Amino acid sequence: MIQATGIHLFTALLPLEEGELLRNPQVAWETYGEPCDGKAVVLLHDLSHSHRALGPAEDSAYQPSGWARALVGPGLAIDPGVTPVVSVGLLGSPFGNTCAATSDPETGERLGPNLPPLTVLDMARGVSALLRSRGLTHVRALVGVGLGAHVALRLAALFPDLSDAVVAIGAARALPEGVRERLGLAWQLLRADPDFREGLYEQESAPRRTMRRLRLDFQRLLYGREYLARLYPEGDAAGRLEAEAEAFAETFDAASWAMLCSAYAGSDVADAFPRIRARVLLVAGASDALAPVSRVRDTYHLLSAAGVSARLLELPGPGDHAALLTDTKQLHAPLGDFLRRVG
Repeated sequence: MIQATGIHLFTALLPLEEGELLRNPQVAWETYGEPCDGKAVVLLHDLSHSHRALGPAEDSAYQPSGWARALVGPGLAIDPGVTPVVSVGLLGSPFGNTCAATSDPETGERLGPNLPPLTVLDMARGVSALLRSRGLTHVRALVGVGLGAHVALRLAALFPDLSDAVVAIGAARALPEGVRERLGLAWQLLRADPDFREGLYEQESAPRRTMRRLRLDFQRLLYGREYLARLYPEGDAAGRLEAEAEAFAETFDAASWAMLCSAYAGSDVADAFPRIRARVLLVAGASDALAPVSRVRDTYHLLSAAGVSARLLELPGPGDHAALLTDTKQLHAPLGDFLRRVG
């Protein structure tokens, strides 16, 4: 089903929200079907996922790719044969995009602490530049999950004529305060690890113990007990999560994780709502700790008050954040209907 995949290297400097310029930025992408101007759906991944939305599966307990297999495909909510798809990586993510693990073209060393802080707005600008490079000046919809949903909303406000619709899955205007604090601790905990070496570590000697701890903590936000019991009926959920955390620590660059967590924790997209012209569908899970239904409902009211044509879809439980991308049968009909009505 993959039509094409690649990494785009931009020749121009990318202005960042903090005032600095990012040299030689690169963004990874993958397409399903044949995207054309005015027809494509853009997929934007969550915090720990990659741009490879349909896989293939990695030989690892940690699976950053393939997260949209239950959402995108023939007969599913998004059918690439009808509506082609382009999945775009986010700046800061270590799967082919400019991030802390990227080598400096001048020194050959990893950027590490020399990479300027990245924000959700910077990620949105990176996505926009990639779309333009692919000849896409107008798309049918921006579909984002978690962090990707924040990027989609920022992008829709930054370029109001870019998209007809935005689908924000598992995201409110901002993370709950407690979650923001937990994600914001990533830098502090990593800097306290002697293996971190102020971000100048080599991958073979990365701060894996702390990364394992951070992943286990994040898993508590992704999975609830009821969902885990259904996912692992044989009762070995704890062992599976431990293995996943170990694999994550081996795979995900530590400084990149801290930077992404910081960007997500600091993001509040409510100020962008008055500039959004696209129709917006908010999808909330009944037990999502990252985007509680009450907060998504408040976001819906803020969007409506700003004049946005918004719709709220509350999915029944167990609606943990991770379940939004695995238990998608109840999402197929309303999402498909929403996409058919736009454009």
